[in-house]
Amino acid sequence: MIMNIQDDKGRNYSLLCHRSSRANGCSKHPILYALEDPEPLLTVLFMARYPMLRFANISIDNAVVFGTVTTAEKSKGDKYGNKPILKALAIRLVYILTPLDEVDGWIKKFVELVSKLQIPDAKLFYTSSISLAKEMERNGELIMPYMPWMVAILILFCMLACSTMDSVRSQPWIGLGAMFNATLAVCAATSTLIYLNYPFLHMILIMPFLIISIGVDNMFLMLRNWQIAYLKSPKPPETSSESDAILVSAISDVSVSLLVTSLTDGLSFSVGSWSDFIAVRVFCTYCALAVLYMFLFQVTFLNAVMVLHCRRETAKRNWLCCFKTSPLMPEDGLFRALCCTHRWNYDGHKNSSKSKNSKKFYTVAKIMEHWLTKILTLLIYLVYLSVSVNYILQLPLGLDLKLLFPDDSYAAEELRAQERLFTDYGAFCFAVVNTTTLTLHERHNRKKILQLYEKLTSGLMVSKGEFWLETFENNFKPNSSIDSEKEFLRALIHFLETPAYLKYRSDIKFNTTGHIVAIKVIMRLRMLGTKYDAPRTEFLRRVMKNSGLDGFVYDTSFLLVDQQKITYQNVVGNIIIAIAIMLIISALLIPRPVSAMAIALSILSINVGVVGALSAVGTRLDIISMITIIMSIGFSVDYTTHITFHFLVYRNRRLEQALCVVAYPIFQAAASTIVGVAILGIVPSYMIRTFVFTVIFVVILGFFHALLFMPVLLVTVVPDTEYLTPYHPSDELKKKCQQVPSFENSIPSLQNVITNKRMQCYMIEEEPSTYSISSETDYGSESDIYATSETPTFGSTSSSLDSSQNSQIPASEELTTRKIRTSHVYI
Repeated sequence: MIMNIQDDKGRNYSLLCHRSSRANGCSKHPILYALEDPEPLLTVLFMARYPMLRFANISIDNAVVFGTVTTAEKSKGDKYGNKPILKALAIRLVYILTPLDEVDGWIKKFVELVSKLQIPDAKLFYTSSISLAKEMERNGELIMPYMPWMVAILILFCMLACSTMDSVRSQPWIGLGAMFNATLAVCAATSTLIYLNYPFLHMILIMPFLIISIGVDNMFLMLRNWQIAYLKSPKPPETSSESDAILVSAISDVSVSLLVTSLTDGLSFSVGSWSDFIAVRVFCTYCALAVLYMFLFQVTFLNAVMVLHCRRETAKRNWLCCFKTSPLMPEDGLFRALCCTHRWNYDGHKNSSKSKNSKKFYTVAKIMEHWLTKILTLLIYLVYLSVSVNYILQLPLGLDLKLLFPDDSYAAEELRAQERLFTDYGAFCFAVVNTTTLTLHERHNRKKILQLYEKLTSGLMVSKGEFWLETFENNFKPNSSIDSEKEFLRALIHFLETPAYLKYRSDIKFNTTGHIVAIKVIMRLRMLGTKYDAPRTEFLRRVMKNSGLDGFVYDTSFLLVDQQKITYQNVVGNIIIAIAIMLIISALLIPRPVSAMAIALSILSINVGVVGALSAVGTRLDIISMITIIMSIGFSVDYTTHITFHFLVYRNRRLEQALCVVAYPIFQAAASTIVGVAILGIVPSYMIRTFVFTVIFVVILGFFHALLFMPVLLVTVVPDTEYLTPYHPSDELKKKCQQVPSFENSIPSLQNVITNKRMQCYMIEEEPSTYSISSETDYGSESDIYATSETPTFGSTSSSLDSSQNSQIPASEELTTRKIRTSHVYI
């Protein structure tokens, strides 16, 4: 059946098979010829010898064909130790194709046909030379059907999280804007790197889930601070300039923590961009650029969205259609109550909200500050740390190829079957000896190489293969001694011209002058399995090094062993570098030594927990987990930075007020991130599961560190003398105000007045009145924010101010007769 498979051009195996020469037939194991016979039983029984079938000068390797073999123990076998096969649990058929790209079509047809075959009382496993790449790409294809669902669920969650029962106070469009902001960042980063011809790997398809899930975190904090600043104003704002002043004040309060989280996220991925592994490099580069774009869009696009919708809220317009709403009346029905009215009583809500928040967070803060709570938290933390370290010590190292495929991959099943059924004998490995400085016609040099061959194959994990020099010495060397290089070369050429030994020609390399410069030693692998790869590699390399000969040994398993060592070094190095960078950023933007050190310890603690949790769910330390660990370093700093910064900016009731500001946004951010990536948990792929587990562990551990461990640590170790004086727009405004002597006492704060009709959207057309915003925070000696819409017109330049002072109209009359409606830009 397989011999009759044809590709789209009608070519079958006979036309595409590998041939040693055009005149010869297809290169395949004799068992395939036997199975083509109408009565194959007698031929197969004759060939059933293990591990080799030898007759005359012909050797047939049966170890690659028969798996889990039971031989006739009572039989002595031949002089080489080959015995008749009584039973074999598996038989492997290998079809060797020509090494050209045109065979890919035949391979695809082969996979399609074999996947549909059903053999009674047997299970069929199959693979091909292109299965590794194709099945790895399928990881990305499995994600795509879940992308629309993830976006829809996150949009719904964010819009609901930003909504209330009040049609005016609800801000669902800001949640949608944050989602669009993150999506735009993903598109911009991907298109930029593709335009620059940067590589694109299938694992990049995980990046949108990651960036979009974390992209809405900052929005929750900004929106929460707007709500708090709105309540702290002495009276509700009525104009766009008053609304903008509150929003500027709110975003200024959280600007440092937002900058820290964006920098740490981006730089942690930038550290991974310098990795030795191209997969890690490519993925981290895409993520780092997406984080950069996301921050740029946040300070431009998302802030603009917030300005418009905060003005809409100030004007008491409906969140959906922006029409004017009226106060809620008792006789209003349910539909009108939800859509056409506002139940916002400024003074009542302000007082009740203050009372509820103050009572709730005051109680929580007092509990955390109690010495019993501190001791209990310390005990919980020590248990958490010990369990995490215990699992880290059990973390398996190295890449397992089976885990690179989807769970239902036929290639992964074939690898598992191969490891289970063909554990005794494996493929061939080889050693190369540089003979440039050796004279092979001298017997002691040939004996030295043969001794190396004996030592390499003396262990349990490697056995003898086929070495031309051993055959030459035992079976072909002429009886007379070889005294010169010329005689040796003559004998060797005669040996290689013998038909039975033509296969050894590729094991000897001659230079242009006819001298031998290198020889190859073929050996057979034994005791297959990943647990034997590292000991075998160490044994072979040690024997070669101690032989005193110039050369090397090689097997494909060496790649995985070397990768395992490099992965460990890269992970440790990247963690150290990333934590150092996080500490430097925290120290620069939060320049308080105790607090910065607390943040650094928190990052280390969260990552210890993440790696321990990954080990607990069966994750290996490989290039996949390496990417996720680098990612977790940046994400772990987000929540702890928020709580630390807000703890420092308050002077009185520090923990209470910090929790009041950040507790709810941190909960919203954690929930949105888990909701965004949790849908990928059902994708049957180890690679994707590792990303999901990492994000969920980082979020959960970061949440508990930010709202449990860090608050207790901060109230314990941070002295009252360590605090921050946050930047506030009113500071600069009052400094500017003092530069205008004539109006120093009459104008509470200087405002740059710019007439712009378009900035009056959503505003009530009423006569403006003087208005001030009191910043009722415990910043100590911080000044209040003032905004006024009752502003005298001085002209467009400072010279106009002078002319107004020297005019015949008194300043007080000018102030009352020349009022204009304005929008204000604060500088």
